[in-house]
Amino acid sequence: MALFRHERRRYPRVNDILRISYQIGNDDLRYNCSSRDISEGGIRLNLYENIKTGTAIKLGIHLEDVAQPCWTIARIVWIKGTPGRDYPFEAGIEFSVLAPDFRASIHNHIQSITNKRSGFAE
Repeated sequence: MALFRHERRRYPRVNDILRISYQIGNDDLRYNCSSRDISEGGIRLNLYENIKTGTAIKLGIHLEDVAQPCWTIARIVWIKGTPGRDYPFEAGIEFSVLAPDFRASIHNHIQSITNKRSGFAE
């Protein structure tokens, strides 16, 4: 039995509850949800609806240290039911479009969380 589980992720993730806005495909309706964790490559969301794997979404992440939400295009990589929780679904989201300002905002946010949890001053 292995003592350590190999992490296959390209980017380290941090647990973080963020306010999220999203639009499905070309739909004009905007929905809200929250995150469970985030990395520079994607985010895990708590959802109230079952969105088909592979679906493109426009994603707005409301970071504490940024005045406006950071918007990007992403896709649903996996989704599963979460019986007994306040939200019925949990989904893994991969960022598809990584504009430099979006990437920098996410990187800085994750670095800030990591520094706070490690006891380092920013």
